[in-house]
Amino acid sequence: MEQEQHKISVRLNGKEQKINDVQNKVDSKQEADHELVEDTFIPQPDNVIQLGEVQEQRKKNGQPYWDDGIREKGPKLPFNRKKKPRSQKTKRSFPTMIFMIICSAVIVGVSFGFMVLTIFTGNNAQQVEMGVQTASDVPTFGEGVVGMPVFTVDVVQGGAYSDQVKGEETVKRIQEKGFAAALTKGTEPVYLFIGLGGDRAQSSAISQLYEGHNQEMYLKTYRVENKLDEVDSEVTDWFFEASGSFKDMVQLTVDGLTREGASLTSGQVEQMNEQLALLQGKRDGAFEKLPDQVQPHALEMGDALVQAGKALEKYVKTEDKQQLWSAQNELLHALISYEQVINDWE
Repeated sequence: MEQEQHKISVRLNGKEQKINDVQNKVDSKQEADHELVEDTFIPQPDNVIQLGEVQEQRKKNGQPYWDDGIREKGPKLPFNRKKKPRSQKTKRSFPTMIFMIICSAVIVGVSFGFMVLTIFTGNNAQQVEMGVQTASDVPTFGEGVVGMPVFTVDVVQGGAYSDQVKGEETVKRIQEKGFAAALTKGTEPVYLFIGLGGDRAQSSAISQLYEGHNQEMYLKTYRVENKLDEVDSEVTDWFFEASGSFKDMVQLTVDGLTREGASLTSGQVEQMNEQLALLQGKRDGAFEKLPDQVQPHALEMGDALVQAGKALEKYVKTEDKQQLWSAQNELLHALISYEQVINDWE
């Protein structure tokens, strides 16, 4: 009767089963599992889900990819590296740059033009070639008034001295050897010139004649500047004609001394003497209009030119090259005298 009390009927899936049978089956299965666990321990998988870790992972996956080692997301542009639209100021910089370049070019062009104009029209910067010239070859500064010519030559310098006396001793020694020598006056230091030519090639040829004579030499361009703005036209006519004769005689002396087989002709010398005679005839009238302090220097210049012409005439007759050195010596004195005329004319 007790056994029947423990029996309970249950209909499951259309079949009637007793509780005792179900319970017995469950008890039998648990006992079998218990025996198996005692014999061998089998670890069970951890099916516990950590909600905190899942939320943290979702949060990471939702963030953009930088350089944090996460590779699930594709790389994007770094922060503040996106292209920005060009500002209005940048767009306007190109036309401004072009405008500045054009303005600079105009300023440079105007400055260069002014410089060139100054070189070719300035009183102190003008260069007049030495030769047969007249007062009409130079710009006029007023009615009947023109500037003085500029003498430019290439000289062979033999030394420079602070003492005039010591320089004169060297001049005497060089002249005794049959060469030309002259000292400048009113310059610091005092320069010793031992030859001259119309250009660097001519002065270089003259310097070679001193080789083997243990003579110090230095080639340079020597220029007597025009410092006078207003001079009577009769005076300038004389000095321009004198500069032409000076240039011609320099050329003749250089050719005779340096060119083998070259010799002066009687026709050249006669033409030169005619020019010098015309200068002598005009000299007195022109020099009367010079300041008193420069008249002696002008006379020395005229006399030196005449003596150079006479030396050339003697060379034609004798073919003695010593006369060519004498002509070079006189031409050096004419150059120095003209420099004193310019420097003392105030």
